[in-house]
Amino acid sequence: MTDLTIFDFDGTLFDTHESISQTIKLTFDALLPTHNPPQSEIHRLIASGTGLTDTFTTLHPTPVEFTPAVENEWIEKYRALYATHGQLLIKAFPGAKDLLTELNALKIPIAIVSNKGVAAVRTALERSGLSGYVPEDLIIGDKTPGAKRKPDPSSFADVLVPTLRQNYGVEVEAGKVLVIGDTVADLQFARNIQSKVCWCRYGYGDREACEALEADYVVDSLRDIAGIIKV
Repeated sequence: MTDLTIFDFDGTLFDTHESISQTIKLTFDALLPTHNPPQSEIHRLIASGTGLTDTFTTLHPTPVEFTPAVENEWIEKYRALYATHGQLLIKAFPGAKDLLTELNALKIPIAIVSNKGVAAVRTALERSGLSGYVPEDLIIGDKTPGAKRKPDPSSFADVLVPTLRQNYGVEVEAGKVLVIGDTVADLQFARNIQSKVCWCRYGYGDREACEALEADYVVDSLRDIAGIIKV
């Protein structure tokens, strides 16, 4: 039986591609209206699970140093636009509620580790009626103290493991953890923490790159994951 499930958010639990793409464009409209970043490049960055700072640096038409002040301006603008526009465009993938319900019934802890901001994840869960299934202290995102962006393993080793121990009395063995995600960043994160990994082929990840990493399990729907959990 799995000791812990760690879900990615974008492209795994929730269909957020349009919301991310549109919000990136709105951010450029607000801060650099002379530049329209190409859709193909936005798609590539979403597929790789790239964080916001690297996304904006890559899409900027000229070499630019994202100082802390500039980085904060772009990220805060993006998040404000996402809260007012992007959230309206997202929805949970089919089977999400049933899967989370079953995990709760089996008393298997659920965590979300995302390169997204925690507030955006919580809002999406609330709007979809799923907030009660995932404990708030097990939602790890960009700027969570002690965590770094995937595939860095610190969100597991330095945040989730001590939180589960201190708040729930649960000791986690990495070999009994299942990471569920759709991009190379998720698969590499699982390898870095030495856990099992399930690749969600229906998501946004680059198919060839993800296939090369040889996930332990591959699914085409969240509905396919329940059987894996019980193995």
